[in-house]
Amino acid sequence: MKYKLKVRRSARALVMLIRTDMSLDAFAVCRCDPENFEQALRYAQSRVALPAFVVGGDFAITAAEHVLDLRGVVAVNATDAVAGAAARLTVPLLLIGGSQRVAAAAGDVSRVSAAGAELAEELTARFIGVYA
Repeated sequence: MKYKLKVRRSARALVMLIRTDMSLDAFAVCRCDPENFEQALRYAQSRVALPAFVVGGDFAITAAEHVLDLRGVVAVNATDAVAGAAARLTVPLLLIGGSQRVAAAAGDVSRVSAAGAELAEELTARFIGVYA
């Protein structure tokens, strides 16, 4: 998959979904893989002028610094390897599962220690809705 942008007319935010199966139909959503992220981000941000959110695993945290008008990051099962990048985040982080070290490093973090796919989607949608 290269990338795919789906824009809902009433969307309040652009969500970059990086290699995740979440369904966030209330927002403009661009699905991509890490290797296509920069190209997908440029494409999506040139088509919609909305605050941006990055959702994924470790890559979401490390890629966040390259996103214009970033309002938040959602990381699922982030590992200790991205604790340094989490410390540099200047936006809120929703950490679903993953490393306690990442949670400790981030300045503004909400952490849910375990969540099934349905709960993770609901929490992500609420997080984005609040910060959009």
